[in-house]
Amino acid sequence: MISNLLRQKIAVISGASRGIGRGIALRFAEEGASLVLICLKNEHRLKEVSKEAQSLGVRTLSIIGDVSDLSFCESVLERTISEFGRADILVNCAGIITRTPFEDLSLVDWHRVIDVNLHGTFHLCRMFLPTMRMQMYGKVINVTSQMAFLPHPGASPSYEVSKAAISALTRHLSLQYAKYNVCINSIAPGSIDTDLPKSMSQEARSKLEHAIPMRRLGDTEEVGDCALFLASSMSDYITGTTLHINGGSLML
Repeated sequence: MISNLLRQKIAVISGASRGIGRGIALRFAEEGASLVLICLKNEHRLKEVSKEAQSLGVRTLSIIGDVSDLSFCESVLERTISEFGRADILVNCAGIITRTPFEDLSLVDWHRVIDVNLHGTFHLCRMFLPTMRMQMYGKVINVTSQMAFLPHPGASPSYEVSKAAISALTRHLSLQYAKYNVCINSIAPGSIDTDLPKSMSQEARSKLEHAIPMRRLGDTEEVGDCALFLASSMSDYITGTTLHINGGSLML
């Protein structure tokens, strides 16, 4: 159901070309938000998301670049202010993962995951939070992961460390900016039906589903609904919180 919960809001979303970021972007567009869409390099996919959002009647601005680069994040702020005059919502969804075992993990790969996942989140928060403070309003949603709370044997430690650090950063910033009416929260998706699960064999997918109490993977639309809650006025008295979206996996 469309209810214009984000009508006249401006939302900046990194990692918007696919998966969870795409789901959040389109859910926001359905509710009336104009979008600044960011992705690393897949310009074709980002254009598709932009066109789909525009078909819902909202304005979009697409930007290609690396959020681990501070100068790029500075340009995102400049272009956002130039195009829309302000930003009301920031969603930090850009992220990468490696699956190299700990003893084989190179320093280059370690730093690259930390740079994109953690430093990218830090850079965009550093850019946009001062503007939200001055306007006495803002919503920040940082996308962490179930793996920040429950280690996975198939993931490199760099991913889990980066996501756990995002949770800590979220709590710190929420305390600092609460008095400015800026709500800063995180969402921690579990197994969501994105590109990786879709590429699995049926046997591997069934094994993954069986390990979840609800016996299914989550949809990107369901993550989008949770992000919408945190981006809208429905959550105006919620800050410093992590919303878990995992079908009950953390109960096990």
